[in-house]
Amino acid sequence: MAQDKTGGQAGVPEKDASDNVRKLEQVTVTAVKREQDLRDVPVAVTAFTADLRQDLGLDNLTDFARFTPSLAYSAGDERVFIRGVGRQTNTNGSDPGVATYADGIYDSSTAALSKSDFFVERVEVLRGPQGTLYGRNSIGGAINLISKRPTDTFTAEARLEAGSYGMANVEASVSGPITDRIRAKFAGSFYNQDEGYFDNVAGGPGEAGVQETAYLEFQLDADLTENFSVWFKADTTEGDYRNRTTNLSGPYDVFPFPTGFLTPGPAFGYSQADLVLAGNATTNPGASDIRKFNVDTTTRASREDDYGVSAVATWNLENVDIKYLGGYRTYVYDSIRDDDNTNVLSYTYPLDPANPVAGEVFTGGPNCQFLRDLAGPVCTAATIFPQRTFGYIEDKEFWSHELTAQSADDSDFWWIVGAYMYDENFLQESHFGNAAQPQVLVPVGGPANPSGDYVTAISDLNTKSYALFGQADYALTNTLTLTGGLRYSMDEKKGSEWLRVIAYGVIPGFTVGGSGNLAPALDLTSSAVSNSNAPGVASQVMIDPNTGLARRDLAGEWDAVSGTAGLQWQPDTSSNYFLRYSRGYKSGGFNAGGISQFPETGEELLDAIEIGAKKSFGADFQLNATAYYYAYDGLQVPLDVQENGIQLTRFFNLEDSRAQGLELEATWTPTDALRVIATYAYNDSEVRKACCFVDVADPSAQQPGAQPSGSPSGGNQPQDLKGAILPRTVPNKFGLNVSYDIPLGANGDLTVSGNYSWRDETYHGVFNRSYTQTPTYEQVDLIGVWKSPADRYRIMGYVKNVFDEQGYDGSTGTLRVQPVGVSQTYYLTAPRTYGVQLQLKF
Repeated sequence: MAQDKTGGQAGVPEKDASDNVRKLEQVTVTAVKREQDLRDVPVAVTAFTADLRQDLGLDNLTDFARFTPSLAYSAGDERVFIRGVGRQTNTNGSDPGVATYADGIYDSSTAALSKSDFFVERVEVLRGPQGTLYGRNSIGGAINLISKRPTDTFTAEARLEAGSYGMANVEASVSGPITDRIRAKFAGSFYNQDEGYFDNVAGGPGEAGVQETAYLEFQLDADLTENFSVWFKADTTEGDYRNRTTNLSGPYDVFPFPTGFLTPGPAFGYSQADLVLAGNATTNPGASDIRKFNVDTTTRASREDDYGVSAVATWNLENVDIKYLGGYRTYVYDSIRDDDNTNVLSYTYPLDPANPVAGEVFTGGPNCQFLRDLAGPVCTAATIFPQRTFGYIEDKEFWSHELTAQSADDSDFWWIVGAYMYDENFLQESHFGNAAQPQVLVPVGGPANPSGDYVTAISDLNTKSYALFGQADYALTNTLTLTGGLRYSMDEKKGSEWLRVIAYGVIPGFTVGGSGNLAPALDLTSSAVSNSNAPGVASQVMIDPNTGLARRDLAGEWDAVSGTAGLQWQPDTSSNYFLRYSRGYKSGGFNAGGISQFPETGEELLDAIEIGAKKSFGADFQLNATAYYYAYDGLQVPLDVQENGIQLTRFFNLEDSRAQGLELEATWTPTDALRVIATYAYNDSEVRKACCFVDVADPSAQQPGAQPSGSPSGGNQPQDLKGAILPRTVPNKFGLNVSYDIPLGANGDLTVSGNYSWRDETYHGVFNRSYTQTPTYEQVDLIGVWKSPADRYRIMGYVKNVFDEQGYDGSTGTLRVQPVGVSQTYYLTAPRTYGVQLQLKF
């Protein structure tokens, strides 16, 4: 018998012995908080079962995005978007626009969504606002992962995998009954990859893809009485990574003080005396080969103290089911990377020509060269150690609780009501360091700075979210169903932010060219912070005399009513047509950590209209189609701004935006052996009204496409954003899988499969410029899966990205002073990889 192709795109094939063609089998999903056939759900949803993931070789969220209409994911900055709606920044105080769930329980990170299919039964991707049943941050959609549960009979499985770049992976599980009412499961994995996808020409280790991770989980599933059941899960993860995700694609900025720098520029050193390098490269290798980089600090990250627990308790009464879903997770993520993109360790900064009235404070007015000419070597040229680093820390814990009651009979009226609570503590630290420069450690005007940071930005916020919701379906006739639902949400955020700013050699009167080795680092914190009493500000700014950190408290509240109304028509068992209105809500928040002038941003609201059809044509073809129209009010967009002499990120609400699109999913099984899956999405969006904002990569608004508006201020020309495409809206996206089953009789079954995906060029910033745009990208994969007759053994071989195409899932631009232009940094996807996998069932 050929391999059973369970899955969940437009439909799933199962064999029909009468005509030797596979039928479209039922796939059960819980997209609307109850189990339904995927084809009967009046929501645009894509489901990936464990078997379908194996057939298509789908490992993670990046792969899901290739075969889910309108889903986009950037692994480089962990951003998920659906139909152009998502999270624009991970700054503390902001929220995602696509809600992620593990077993129906809200999870504020996306890490669980890339868990192996060895542990996961199904992943459901719901497109469009899910503001009633899912609520928190589901303005763009929701993604729900469902774990493989403990089994009724004893089972043991193991999976061994080896692949390119020194990859090795071991997964194992044991599951079965403890008593006639209690079942348990213990599972875990260990993953290691030694070699990086990208090469450091400075001599350091390769980076990207390198990791060593371990995962353990324990589950209990208990039927405590005939009508009361409890499921419990505890898990832990640890990992170490060399996870480079970006590379500079153009030339270095060799100006002495590039835009936004508070210390001397590293690439300026390539032309100076006493140059010391790691390696011998003096130009950016990424300009000619994007997979090569040149740095003196290795990217390193760790995820530690990652523990989570989840529980679901269900009480089945005669006509009502009462359910509790709760979870807790805590973790610490700590990372450091090179922040200057060069291999320059040190160089001598040249002295300015002699000038008796240079105004240099530490040389008494004249500059160093003048004093040297007059009195000998009373000062010398400064030695610059431009080893800039960026350290980032997340220390997060959160609780999620939901209690629901829903009807359990087969009447024409189905309903659900519920209450929800979420509580999160999030400490976020950003450390822009230059610890190799001695002066930065002992700045003038402030206490000692042992960290070596020239900018320290810290925030510690508590978020509480509450909601009440209800939804009902009423069957008007045997074929027509009316749906309505409302949700009231309230969000509270409060906490503190800290900032310290230090500059070395860039402040007039204290320059390294003028004062040489006498030039001090200056503590600029008091002048860099804002003392404005703006919305969200809950205290005055205070500077700690011992740490030099300025502190300010923040507090804010937001609330909204969201909901849905829809009509579903099912004239026959093969047809499902639906019309749906929904309103999505995302809480307002803060740009915490910068002590900026306007820290608060307002909420986002999204009104959506969707019309969809799910149609089976005979037993071998299923087509799902959805068209949507969005009216977006208050899109939260982070933009870099110059404030009090330093570059900060600030949130802005764009007043009015629109989006529309079309999504298609099809499954065709013309024979017992052949299956074709195809997906396509067209997305268009437009800013209707938003003015006036400065592009820090083009402050004078000279780039093609710029729309100057208003009067320049301080050399910055604001621009109108009207007509801009919203960030990360992929205009066109196509995915195709063709698989063929080859029965081998007593030797089992072989399935061969090929994937093709194509993604259109995409803007990743609200300023639609060449430096925020990624080019089109296509990828081809080949997969083969052999199964023994009793499915006791499976062997899978794969080659992903067969033609070794370089893809990009993000792009940013930075103003370059010399040579004049804009430097582009790309977020990179993986090169060609290959491997073999053996799975055993005992």
